[in-house]
Amino acid sequence: MKGLTRALCALALTALQACAGNQPLTLDMSSREMTFDKSGAYDLVVLSDAAMTTVVGAPSLPMVAVNVVVPQNMRVTGVTCTPAATEDVEGSFLILPAQPPRPIGAEGKPKFVPPDPAIYNSDAPYPAELGKPSGQNSMFGYNVASLLIYPLQYSPKNKTLRFHRKITLNLVMEAAELGYLPVGNRSEGTRAEIEKEIRSVVVNPDDVTRFAPKSE
Repeated sequence: MKGLTRALCALALTALQACAGNQPLTLDMSSREMTFDKSGAYDLVVLSDAAMTTVVGAPSLPMVAVNVVVPQNMRVTGVTCTPAATEDVEGSFLILPAQPPRPIGAEGKPKFVPPDPAIYNSDAPYPAELGKPSGQNSMFGYNVASLLIYPLQYSPKNKTLRFHRKITLNLVMEAAELGYLPVGNRSEGTRAEIEKEIRSVVVNPDDVTRFAPKSE
């Protein structure tokens, strides 16, 4: 254990603008807790409430899942992520490579997968992209897209980490027939409860009402 815990900032994403073609968002993770641990010779960095990347042999780094409500009949095809505020993480790191998942009930210690030399011998930051779409579904008739965001980048050759505590996200969308089931008539109370639920799970709650599905 490095014995190092940093107060880095709680996730807060604020929608700046939304339109049919794109949806810029500002992602601010200024108060998430970052902790460090050791696994043999390797370093493991963890960000509170974040999962870890799973590409076997590549650096295992935190990834943050977020949901965005988008206009009806629009498909998210990509996301452009631009760092708005970045800081270097103090220290030198040999980040643990992600390992294969261990089947439930498996016996014995699984064979260690070493670092991928194509990545660990490179000057290029990993991951190269700071975000990507990870799915899209109807939630009570609302069109909700999911994204995976990578706030930490590792430079393997230099053994350095960079934390992007603010990232501007721009969704790339196109018109599409998504095949969602139509929404029936809803009482005012039901509609209000559903909107409250949607606001609680998306990062742009101010857009929920204007992107609401039309009742048939």
